[in-house]
Amino acid sequence: MGMRAMEAARNNPNYFLTYGNGKAAARVQDHLRPNGAHRWHNYMKNPIEIKLDDVAVLHYTYTKFFDLTSRRDRCGCKPAKEDVKRCFMLEFDRAAFIIASTAIEDEMLSWYREHVVWADKTLKRKLMMKGILTRIYAPMIITQGLRESGIYTSVIASANTTLSKDKILSSVESSNTTGESKSVNSSRKIGGFSQSQATARRVLECIDDANYTLAIPPESPPGPDDLNIDT
Repeated sequence: MGMRAMEAARNNPNYFLTYGNGKAAARVQDHLRPNGAHRWHNYMKNPIEIKLDDVAVLHYTYTKFFDLTSRRDRCGCKPAKEDVKRCFMLEFDRAAFIIASTAIEDEMLSWYREHVVWADKTLKRKLMMKGILTRIYAPMIITQGLRESGIYTSVIASANTTLSKDKILSSVESSNTTGESKSVNSSRKIGGFSQSQATARRVLECIDDANYTLAIPPESPPGPDDLNIDT
């Protein structure tokens, strides 16, 4: 790892914050199931995998401060260096779990700012000039465009009128003619389906909030005159 890369890693043994292998995308089809966190499997046939050098599914971890506590609450390990190895493969995840389990909130916030957030403007511009950091505006601009076009508002209105539980149950009952046991399973699925739809509506309503922050106008990349550094 080069000098600039080590500076960007900030004592993290990995070049990226956590994983460097990204995520895999798959064409939706019958019998498709996740194969771990990064690949796919099909029960009926061997999937054809394609690897591209110029395409990546970006996967961001610890995007929110409270991701520290959410990961901590999903694990029953003790906050000790040896015990956390049972739950986490990466040193960064292990350190994050330990700090989330042993520190008060102010200490956690300080750790998060030091290890995850890029607050040093001089260092950011330096690493951008070296091609180690970059700014990605597309997701923010796409989200803002969808919000301004009214897409979110129309989806929320459609969900409130067409995804009622009574209509879904009525549709299932009319098509379910194979016995009581299957009816019970269908009812359970409907409960989970309705709950997931309600969650989706809440997310869209948050995105459609009038107080939503506008996309930040793209900034020009730094040039040699912006910062005096040794080459």
